[in-house]
Amino acid sequence: MYTPLAVKPLKTGEPLEIGVVFAPDEVYAPLIKPLLGHKPASFRWHIDASFDPGRIQGLETRYYVGCLDRRPICNIMTVEYGGMGILGHVFTVPEHRRKGACHLVMAEQMEDFRWRGGKLLTLGTGYDSPPYWIYHAFGFRSIIPGSGFMKYVTDEGFESRLLASGGTTVRPPEWRDWPVVNVLCAQTDGAYVRSVGFGLYGPYNFEGGFLTLMQGMEEQPDWNGRLLISHTGAVVGYATVQPDARWRGNVALLDLFVLPRFTTHTHVLLQALPLPAKKVQCYAEEDADWKVAALLEAGFAVEATLRAQMTPDGRPLDVVVYATYR
Repeated sequence: MYTPLAVKPLKTGEPLEIGVVFAPDEVYAPLIKPLLGHKPASFRWHIDASFDPGRIQGLETRYYVGCLDRRPICNIMTVEYGGMGILGHVFTVPEHRRKGACHLVMAEQMEDFRWRGGKLLTLGTGYDSPPYWIYHAFGFRSIIPGSGFMKYVTDEGFESRLLASGGTTVRPPEWRDWPVVNVLCAQTDGAYVRSVGFGLYGPYNFEGGFLTLMQGMEEQPDWNGRLLISHTGAVVGYATVQPDARWRGNVALLDLFVLPRFTTHTHVLLQALPLPAKKVQCYAEEDADWKVAALLEAGFAVEATLRAQMTPDGRPLDVVVYATYR
């Protein structure tokens, strides 16, 4: 469904029609998909799926477009659930750049997000790059100093209410979890080694990694994942397993991260994750007692200690490798 939002003049004086496409939409699908055809394969996989009626449940995918003569020249996408979203796919076709199209479309997108009651948006960009300062001007801020992982909030108390302590359940990841998992990954408290398989160390954007996980679970037998869901609907932990490409499929890599106030639920999360019938390794900080306890309970044993493997905040961090054979 296409909804017009505004008509604004470009710097050249050309009238830019700005609107939002709420996927799926059979009219705009053949216009938007080629516009974003340069995106990596996993992102194109989602784009194609978003225009396939019935394929994506729960997740709201919107394409904010700026059009000249009814053809999109600029795009900003949001994926949302429960007032949380990820902003991405900001793109203007080369021949129409430097006309101010992106700024005009983003102004309408941000206003629409607020008008619809949106609470929190995350995005990833290069720190101190020109796009970084564009997002900064619209109210986005770095989650940690020097990072291009940014967030925008309309309600300062939203995260604390969302992540309040309470009961949990465990289930496989679903499409609607995409922006909610990114809120978890934006939290500054908790373990530093969060996912070796997806390269998550400290607060880190999981936008692309979540798509890789979803596609892997759909297409490959050795991929799997489980999410720890709080009573508020927040994702407060995850456990994933995937083939470790460094060892040509002979070893699987387990990753496990839970927010500190929910670590007593870690063993339930890990027990719910099916592991493949092969050697499985997991990396943990030496002082991550909650993680170590869950691994030992699940039959893992220490295999190696990697001394001063990382240096977060300039301090040497030992990482212990745990393994099990199935």
